[in-house]
Amino acid sequence: MGVVFEKVKNMLPVSGNAYDAEIITQIKAAKLDLTRTAEIVLPGEINISRDAETGKITDESTLTDEYILTAIATWCNMRIGNPANYDNLLRAYESMKGSMRISHHYTDYDGEAEDG
Repeated sequence: MGVVFEKVKNMLPVSGNAYDAEIITQIKAAKLDLTRTAEIVLPGEINISRDAETGKITDESTLTDEYILTAIATWCNMRIGNPANYDNLLRAYESMKGSMRISHHYTDYDGEAEDG
């Protein structure tokens, strides 16, 4: 079982399950932002779903890179609710994305690089 949802949610200032669906949506949006607009190559997959009736979350993700998970959590933190520190979160996210964009580890991933 993957740990993307659990790790990202634990980095957010939320408790309970009320935001679970929104967290999943924002994790997927962050993935798209990183891979499409920044052309970051993720060293693993993100595959998370939530059963609408039961609320059960299935995470079959293989991504374990802590830097990417932190960037995704930062994206989620600035997109969920109306955080007072939105500008700081945006700068932090853009900085992390920029660092990944110029790093060989995140742009030319060949399947051999180490996670973490």
